[in-house]
Order: sequence, then structure tokens, then C-alpha cells
Amino acid sequence: MASELEQEFVSFREAHPDIQVLEVLLADINGIFRGKQMPIEALDKIADGKLCFPITTPFLTTNGANAELTLDEFGSDPDRLCVAVPGTLKPMPWATRPTAQLQIDMLDTDGAPLFASPRTALSRTLEQMSDLGFTPVTALEYEFFLFKVGTQPPEPLRPMNGLPHAADANCYNLEVFSDYKPLMEEMEEAAKRQGLNVEGLVCEYGNGQFEVNLVHQADALKACDDAMLLKRVVRGIAHKHGLLASFMAKPLNDEVGSGLHAHVSLLDAAGKAVFSGEGGEQLLQHSVAGMLETMPAATAIFAPNANSYRRFDPEWFAPVVRSWGENNRRLALRLPLADKQNRRFEHRVSGADASPHLVMAAVLAGTHHGISKQLVPQESLGEFDLVDFGDILPSRWKMALDTLKADDVIRSYLGDAFVDLYVQVRESEEEIAHRSYFAADHAQYLRIL
Repeated sequence: MASELEQEFVSFREAHPDIQVLEVLLADINGIFRGKQMPIEALDKIADGKLCFPITTPFLTTNGANAELTLDEFGSDPDRLCVAVPGTLKPMPWATRPTAQLQIDMLDTDGAPLFASPRTALSRTLEQMSDLGFTPVTALEYEFFLFKVGTQPPEPLRPMNGLPHAADANCYNLEVFSDYKPLMEEMEEAAKRQGLNVEGLVCEYGNGQFEVNLVHQADALKACDDAMLLKRVVRGIAHKHGLLASFMAKPLNDEVGSGLHAHVSLLDAAGKAVFSGEGGEQLLQHSVAGMLETMPAATAIFAPNANSYRRFDPEWFAPVVRSWGENNRRLALRLPLADKQNRRFEHRVSGADASPHLVMAAVLAGTHHGISKQLVPQESLGEFDLVDFGDILPSRWKMALDTLKADDVIRSYLGDAFVDLYVQVRESEEEIAHRSYFAADHAQYLRIL
């Protein structure tokens, strides 16, 4: 592996002799890249296995602090070795000077992947799927907003071509999309240079909101790596133009939130689509049943921070109930309109603020659980059916964390150590949020009470 990595680095530098700067990227549990900027010569150090980061780097809080509840065990913050993810050394076309980026992951003292890495949590679940003889084929969709910089509350981006602002949703409106087309094309081109297969960019339901889709692929770990890198492309291009691209779950009170939707199908050992073969519908229903059963505990992963729970509003197509059915965007699990060969499910619960690796780990854990236990789901809903709000998912942050903490099924996939650590980090953040004073408190209560 070392020689292959060295050759990858040598070939890259020969192809890009102008690049003098390297940014190394470590995915954390928040769906954020942590890392550092280094001279391009640091590739030699990385190839020699000498790059280290503090052990807490992959499980810092969203704001980059050490979680209070983790300090007793990890407060000394020893270093751990980090290794390159092969194939991720790419140029950054949005950088102001020639720069490359490289994704890395952290190892423990025994040389095994660190349990706290979100990539490790996903790998654990993929191993169990492999034991069933199945390979997930996955595609991720991100919704995001573009805002003017420095506005508070945030103000959606207005057309860059000087045309009048088109207020309201304008969902799928190509005329409105053309107002932002140069920016969208630059994002798409930068994604291609990163090796990311973008399938489409559209105006979404919110004012100033867009959606970007990645192509299905039979490598779930890479699909989630690509999703993280795609977020970086979008934010990087936006920043280059003096804009803010936000993947916050609910950035505006009077607009739709932003989701991270996961499309998943399964292949058998022969590479055939499982859900479209003999007994495929039964396997699909087992999968659905498992995801529905694990959904309350997994909500703390799908909705990882305080703002995440503001997105859960059925009026804005954000699922709040365990539900499933054909071609209905009100539902938590939608079976999209597709031919038999492309039979799949779309998991719609997660916000765009979640870690794609952990979202996929939780989704596949539910899938595996349902298939292995041969679970049977509740009755499905039709494409025009309304949702009965009698089986609501945890609607507040602490409720979701308590549900995850007490759950055994998700733990059996992601590991006790990971779940305990994840909950500790989130509980630390939840306590800080609970103790914080907000402007809304003063606006509502200061004069009256």
C-alpha cells in the first residue's frame, strides 16, 4: 500500500507541478472536515506514516471544542497516526493559489481504524451487510442555501445577473436557475475535477435553496466521502464569490429546511439488484421494517444539533412520523417511481447538517436488522395519502439522545464505545444550548415577565 500511495503522490506532483500547498482533511462526527494546511512536501511525511492529529479531532463538538463529558477520558488529548485515503489527492480549483487537498483517517495505537471515526462506524455496518452477501448501492442528495455574507438574519442570494429577484419557492424553475447558472456550472466543473459524479443541480423549494445529487455507486464508504467533498466544493466556490453556502438544517424560520436524502438499493454476490429479483419485494419490506424500528434511536444521528429539530415540520416535507410507501414525499421512507431494475428506497429523515457517514451507517444498520430478523413493516401509504401523526419521532434533542442511549440495536452495529462517545459529545452540546440565553427569550419575556 505504501508504494502505491507513494506512486499516487509522485504522479500527482508530476501532473501538477505548480501546486505548493496541501490541505489535509479528516471527517468528524459532525459532517465537518477538520485538518490543516501544509506545504506540498508534506506528502512525503504522509507516505512515510508520520502525520498525527490529536485523538479528539474526529469527535469535537460542532464548534470545534472538546466536549465537556469526554474530558475525563480524553482530556490529555494524545496524538494518533493518520493515514491517507487512497485516490483522494485532488487539486482545489477554487483556491486563491495552487492548492491540493487530501482526505485522511485516524488509526488507533494498534494500527486499526480509530473507533471514533465516522468512517469506522460505517465500515462496521458494511461488514455486517457483506456477511449477508449484499452490497449497498447508494446515492446522496444535498439541499443547501446560498446567502449574502454578513446579513443577519441570513438573506438569500439574489440573481447575480442583475435581474429582479424571484421571490417564493420557484422549485425546479429553469428560468430562475439560469440566474445562478454560471455559479452552478462552476460548482459542477469543480466537482468533476475532484472526481465527483454530480448528476444534477436544481432550484429547490426554498428561496435561494438548491439541490445537488450524486450518482449511485456500489461503494457506500466512497459515496459518503464524496458527499463530504461535494459540500466542500459548494462552500469553496460560494466563498470564492463572497457568498455563504449553508447546509444548516433550518436556517430560515419562514422557509423550508435542508435535507440529506439517501437512496439505497442492494446487489447480491453476482451483482444483481436484490430488490428487483425473486423475493425482492419481501426483502425490501424487511429492510423498511428494520429502518422503521431503528428510526427513533437513529434520530439523534439524523438530527445532530439543536437547529436540526426546527426542520421537523410536516408542512415543509420534513418527516416527523415513522411511515413508508410508494412515491410520497410526505413519508420518512419513500419508494421512488422507478423501473424494476432500479427498485430502491429513499430515506428522507436526515437533515443536511448530519454526517453522511453516520447517516448511512444508521440507514444500513436498520436495513440489515430488518433483513436478518425478517421484520414486517406496518401498512404502507399510497402516493397521495396523508400521514397519521400518532407515531412521532423524537421531536426534541434531549429526547432523541435519551432514545439513542437506551437503544441496543444501533449499538450492536456502530459499537457501544462509539455510541457512548457520540452521546457524550451531543449531551455536552445540548447542555450548553439549554443554558444559553437567546435573543428570542428577551424579545418574548423581558418586558412581560
